[in-house]
Amino acid sequence: MAAEQQIPVFLTRGTLLELGGLDTLPRVEVLSPGVTVNIADLYVTPFAISHDAAEPVGFRFEAEGVSGALATDLGKITSEVTCHLNKCEWLVLESNHDEELVRLGSYPWPLKQRLLSPVGHLSNSALAEFLSNDFDAQARHIFLAHLSRNNNTPSLAMETAEDALGKRSDGKIDGIAVHLTDQMKPSIVLDL
Repeated sequence: MAAEQQIPVFLTRGTLLELGGLDTLPRVEVLSPGVTVNIADLYVTPFAISHDAAEPVGFRFEAEGVSGALATDLGKITSEVTCHLNKCEWLVLESNHDEELVRLGSYPWPLKQRLLSPVGHLSNSALAEFLSNDFDAQARHIFLAHLSRNNNTPSLAMETAEDALGKRSDGKIDGIAVHLTDQMKPSIVLDL
């Protein structure tokens, strides 16, 4: 279908160099972190994230004065990531695992080390740290994404995020809704 309609596939140079078989795609567009791309009335800015992949990025989206960001598959929230998450109406953020569940779980030790590393996946507590301290509290909707089925529970992720927002000393949490995502069903639809 993409080939018939000439729909472009967007990826970073690092990802492009790691992949093969892209010659079958009709259109490949290379993204650079920090460089905004315009797709019709949507502006997309990829930003560098810390993960053990070939030039991984998160995305900031802007259209008609509304901004949002998606940051999953990252081991930590850096100051650069925080800058792209600021001044957004909605955020999709990784809340992958509970660190204690990883330590006690059945995964082999090398996989546990990878998950818990700064280039692994974001833990509930790391997201909570961001929400308590560095989140600018402008987003009215926060979606928790990429929850591990083995090392997390929806209730634990939700409770950790909501507790972190409740501990903010600036009182800016009124009106912020936290939502869970599920890889098997769509999330709520926002009318922004």
